Amino acid sequence: MSTRRAWSQYSASYRAREVGILIKWIVEGRSGSVTGLPGVGKSNFLGFICHRMDVIQSLTAAHQVQATLVPLDLNNLPDDTTETFYRIILRAFHENCEHLDTSLKQVINSLYLENKAVRDPFLVQSALRELLIQFRARDQRVVFVFDRFDVFCETAQPFMTNALRGLRDSFKDVLFYVMGMRQEVAYLPDPYALGELYEVLDTRVCWVGPMDDSDARLLIKQETHSSKMTPTEEDIQVFKQFSGGIPSLLKMISNWWSMTSPLPERQVWAEILLQQQTIRYRLEEILGGLNQEELLTLSEIQKLQHGERETAVYQTSTPQRGRPSFKNVQQQYQVVLQHLAEKGICAHTNSGWEISSVLLATFIGEKEGRGLGKLWLNEKTGEIFQGKTVLKDLAPLEQGVLHYLIRHPRIRHTKTEVIVNVWPDNLGREGISDDSLYQVIAGIRKKVEPIPAKPCYIINWRGNPEGGYQLFPEGRPR
Repeated sequence: MSTRRAWSQYSASYRAREVGILIKWIVEGRSGSVTGLPGVGKSNFLGFICHRMDVIQSLTAAHQVQATLVPLDLNNLPDDTTETFYRIILRAFHENCEHLDTSLKQVINSLYLENKAVRDPFLVQSALRELLIQFRARDQRVVFVFDRFDVFCETAQPFMTNALRGLRDSFKDVLFYVMGMRQEVAYLPDPYALGELYEVLDTRVCWVGPMDDSDARLLIKQETHSSKMTPTEEDIQVFKQFSGGIPSLLKMISNWWSMTSPLPERQVWAEILLQQQTIRYRLEEILGGLNQEELLTLSEIQKLQHGERETAVYQTSTPQRGRPSFKNVQQQYQVVLQHLAEKGICAHTNSGWEISSVLLATFIGEKEGRGLGKLWLNEKTGEIFQGKTVLKDLAPLEQGVLHYLIRHPRIRHTKTEVIVNVWPDNLGREGISDDSLYQVIAGIRKKVEPIPAKPCYIINWRGNPEGGYQLFPEGRPR
């Protein structure tokens, strides 16, 4: 979140819905996560709330609350020592204290300068605690804002997450966290290692979705300001319909419009835009942020949205025949559709569910079977389904492994646990090698994974003394 960005150009009402959610958290003294698909502008939003303290303070003041938001980047630590971890936090205060009163700025600057070269972790930690005590004495709340917190969790040393938990526990009345994530906390490598921070991330989630009308219009104006022409109202409506309000698409469409002369007829814009590799790359990025069940649901909606009811497919607990409709697709995928609506990818209209972006809907329709659906077990028949499809060609051990993992999803199972719970006694479990298990897993992946070399259903995890496998029945995002 660069301070060089011209944040003053952003409207005070920028991302009003999302800002309102965060203000509510601050006023109530809550922490939470800010999550968004690729291209929706999550990092921009986090940068805005940190660098437009005039907006944040005016909103919190209405509730008689004072708060300071401190952006923290823990993904570029010069080393992984405890003292550096705490010095980085002190430096963040030092670099973002312009809006504070003179006395508090003096305290921050003094503590930072005194400790920026200190190698004793106790002294640096004590300085940070003293600073938080100063905020407490002034009845001011502090919000640490982390961007790409999920990336940090992938490489963080245990003491770092423990330190964050410890600070929060010691200053629950003063210190709160807003953690930017690309995906839900469930998709972190080891979410339960976060301890109580897991509940913080999982309980309160603000999804950054498409831009509202005013934000979209401002972005279009900024992106087309150098053009000799000004977009008409009809042009703007097309931009919004094609992009679904997703900033990355809106920018690319606006740039294409500005650079294209003469402009073709509007009825061929979508076809031309979908031939642009930059557009296709961003569409692929957006879909890469969705799991296989969500992708299958979007394929269903796309087919119905385009009148292809005869060929639409849908998941049921038992195979059914008949022509699908918006109603039965909604019944089958109600939870998934609501989640997609939270992410801003689809919306419920008078005619049923629709994919918000015309370009995204067309892009999904280009490829049959884009989403393979959720792995699930029919307990009555013992059959394993992937979406609507019965997996018929599974070998006995492959079926046994899948039965076990589907009944115990998302849990990290060691190799030994899988072998003990799946292999028959007469095969001599003690003699089963890791390679034998690997061959079974490889066989399953060939039958269920979109790209077996890059699995999204059965994931490897490394551990000491041994690792194992973890199943995401919905097929986790890339």
